[in-house]
Formats: sequence, structure tokens, C-alpha cells
Amino acid sequence: MTYTTRFLSFILLNLLLFMILTTAQSPFYMYSVCENSTQKILNASYQSNVNNFLSWTTSDSAKQTVSNHNTIVSNNNNDHDTVYGFYDCRGDITGSFCQFCINTVVRDIAKYCPNSVSAMIWYDLCIMGYTNQNPSGRVIVTPSWNVTGSKIVKDSTELAKSENNMMSLIRKVTTEGNPNWAMGEFNWSDTEKRYGMVQCNRDLSKDGCRQCLEAMLDRVPQCCGTKVGWVVVSPSCGMKIDDYNFYGQQTGSPSPLPNPGNIWMPLSVVNCKIMSWYDCRDLINLNLVTKKITLIFRNLFDDCNEDFFIKLVS
Repeated sequence: MTYTTRFLSFILLNLLLFMILTTAQSPFYMYSVCENSTQKILNASYQSNVNNFLSWTTSDSAKQTVSNHNTIVSNNNNDHDTVYGFYDCRGDITGSFCQFCINTVVRDIAKYCPNSVSAMIWYDLCIMGYTNQNPSGRVIVTPSWNVTGSKIVKDSTELAKSENNMMSLIRKVTTEGNPNWAMGEFNWSDTEKRYGMVQCNRDLSKDGCRQCLEAMLDRVPQCCGTKVGWVVVSPSCGMKIDDYNFYGQQTGSPSPLPNPGNIWMPLSVVNCKIMSWYDCRDLINLNLVTKKITLIFRNLFDDCNEDFFIKLVS
């Protein structure tokens, strides 16, 4: 390489490092629902229980747990102060990714839901909530929210195809013995595919899961039927479909990522365009990005189809 090319390579690598570190610090906030207290300050005992739940969530997710719930009771056994809380990560997300997302939620929840009797907050990879009412096993479909992509469907038949694809995933996830989430790749045309995913809270029965997902699917024609990609979510379940593969390639329950050491992970570069930060995050163990990072590159400008590698050094 010439001196100029090497200099440009150095600049690009520094930009990549900045992008990766920025990504590691900022899971993507999606939505929150808060029930604020009618009082200026929450009952001190209840607020203490909320803080205890948040502290438990941080420590529990550090055990590579991807979903759990807990009930925090006051020492005075006052039922009005009891806090029921849970957290859950997207089915294809490993423990370390889940931990990073949950830690972000715990840090941010006071910003989005200050002085709240109950709160529920969604990020792109996880959800967390607490309330003073026991939600265990209940199918809760309101409030719900949706996000749509910018691409418009080619014709009205695509909505029916999307609904059929999602119904096949609903049948899969509600079959006894299967996990509480399912994903699938669908042949759309000779040149196109669609990728879908559905998930229910882990404490729902299979019938409750079906009821919730079908309720979400019923809302698609009104909110999202003209779009190629969409997400519809409620407190008890959610679903997503799009024309790119947004989920991890797993066939079973998520497993923890290996302990840090000298670990190499690919960050693909295709046709000279770096993957979007959202997709890159699915390849990087964000819990390890605080380690020293060395970027290794080969013939950067000679062959744009080469891969970058990130070396995480303990």
C-alpha cells in the first residue's frame, strides 16, 4: 500500500473503533409505558422495593440468565408495597447480550418513567417491567405499540402472505415442548425472502401465548399492512417480520458466550460498506467491548470483500 492508502486505512479503522464503542454504549430504546404516582413522591417503602427489584435484576442477569421474574415484599408485610417485576430478552439473544441490554434498562428506567407505580420499557433486544399488581400468567395485550419500516409493499396480496407466515410461527411457538419464541425464513419470490419472529412472555401458557399473538396479528392490517417490515408488541408478546435476517442463527435455547480471553469475532464488510450498527451488534459480545480492542485488517483497499476481525484481549 502507498503511504496515502495506509493513512486512509488508519483513519477508517479509528472511525470503525468509534462506531463499535458507541454501539456498545447504546442499546436502542423503543418504547415505554409508565403509570405515574398521583403523589409527588412514592411511598418510601414501595420505592425501596422498586430499587431492590432493579438491583436484583442487575445481579440476576449477570448470571447469564435471559429471563426471570421476582416479587419484592416489604419487611412490614404490607401488600400495597409489594413490587412484581420481570425482565426478558429476545429469544435469539445470548446471556451476555441480554445482560448488557438489561443493565441499560435499569440505568435508564428512572429517566423514562420517574416516580412511577408501574413501568414497562422496551429496547430492541430486551424488555423489563414492574408493577404493584401480580401479572403472572395473565395475557396483557394493552397497551400495544408498533414500528414500521419505510418500504411499501408491492401489492395488497403481500399482507395476506405476511399473515400466513406469522400464523405458521404462532403454531410453532404454541406447540407443547417448544420454546416461547420461534423464528423462520420464508421464500417470498424467486429473488426475495422474508424473516419473521414471534415471542411470548415465559410465564404464559401455550393457550395464553396463542391468544396474545393472534391479538397482535389482528392489529397488523390497521397499523402496518402497507409496509414490508413491521413490529407489533404488547406487554405479553410481540412479533416482527422484515426482508432482512435480523435474528441470530440459533436453533435452541440461547447459551452463554465464552469467557473473555483472546477471542476473535468477525465483523463483516461487504462491497466496501460497513454493516449498520444494529446488525453489527448481533456479532459483537458487547459485554466484552470494554476490553482492549485491536483491529486487524488485510489489504483493505485491494479487496473490499475481506473481513475485519476484532480481537478482544483480556
